[in-house]
Amino acid sequence: MVANRSIKARPKATPDRIQENIQTAQAILDHAIVDNDLLHIAETEELTIGDLPEGNISVPLNLWLENKDDLKRRSGVLAVQIAADEDPADLIDDLADISMIVLPFVSHVDGRSYTHASTLRKRYNYTGEIRAIGDVKFDQLGFLTRVGCNAFELPESENLSTALRAFSEFSEVYQPSADQSRLIFSRRRAIH
Repeated sequence: MVANRSIKARPKATPDRIQENIQTAQAILDHAIVDNDLLHIAETEELTIGDLPEGNISVPLNLWLENKDDLKRRSGVLAVQIAADEDPADLIDDLADISMIVLPFVSHVDGRSYTHASTLRKRYNYTGEIRAIGDVKFDQLGFLTRVGCNAFELPESENLSTALRAFSEFSEVYQPSADQSRLIFSRRRAIH
């Protein structure tokens, strides 16, 4: 059998990074709706630290890595974005200085950010806020919580009050994860 070399990989439909500055009025934090004033700065080739507005912001990973000493001196909340194709290991020495990590979901079919959240919680013991933003849907919230996300900014099409129900959709879990939930199998053994 000969491989068909004429088949080409499908081009990426969406980029991995935030393409324009994003700010939503409300977010979900620890299963509650809260006011939100965090501005997510889009990654561009010409972005410099001098271009950043005052206030609470999240910045692309590469801007953090190149300017972390200056960024640490800013007032307000400063979060770091980790795109799906970036490596959380790049922040391992800086995690104590970062109170929030933002995982942009530009497509709900890309699961790499799930792995990022789990890695941050389980391997690097990150205890700060992990916020999922972008193309995050109701059906994903429970799973994102299990891997370590505790904050969410949903698209305008999603109702935040309705979204809160997602956290109680499943009463039992089968797989171990970052949330340390007790597995259904261990409960059965204890009963029998």
